[in-house]
Amino acid sequence: MRIVAANLQTMFEVQADILVPMAIPEDALQLHRGQYDAGLVLKHLSGLSFPHHPRILAITDVDLCSPVLTYVFGEAQMGAKSAIVSDFRLKHNADGAPAPSAVYYERIVKVALHEIAHTLSLYHCDTPGCLMQMSPRIDDLDKLSIHFCDRCGFVLHRNMKEFRSKQHSCK
Repeated sequence: MRIVAANLQTMFEVQADILVPMAIPEDALQLHRGQYDAGLVLKHLSGLSFPHHPRILAITDVDLCSPVLTYVFGEAQMGAKSAIVSDFRLKHNADGAPAPSAVYYERIVKVALHEIAHTLSLYHCDTPGCLMQMSPRIDDLDKLSIHFCDRCGFVLHRNMKEFRSKQHSCK
């Protein structure tokens, strides 16, 4: 979590705090799949109050899914406050072999940055290698850069400026 927090602080130039662990809501468990519905977890997170934290990134080790996808590495509320990342499928390579620690850490950071960018209203990108490219498989994720393309970087910078402006006007 400290590695993810450090990368969030660096990339977005914001303070990242590590909060106390909390349980995943049991109603998010999809028994027939043996996975948790990421959207239901996000709904639960958005209902919680974190007055000093305008964005919440939950990191879990359970397998996440969505109603239309077999699994997801993460999910976020577009333009809202909550995102979730699961490391369940990030620990192993496509062939099932354990991933080296450096690869695992890079993967979880990529997914975290990608999902937080969605909370800042960035959409998926078609630019090869851009961190905002959709990566449905581990091999796709490994091909991504840990950076945003010029267009996504520009949009992110603009949205962060607007986000900071709103934060200061709310105080």
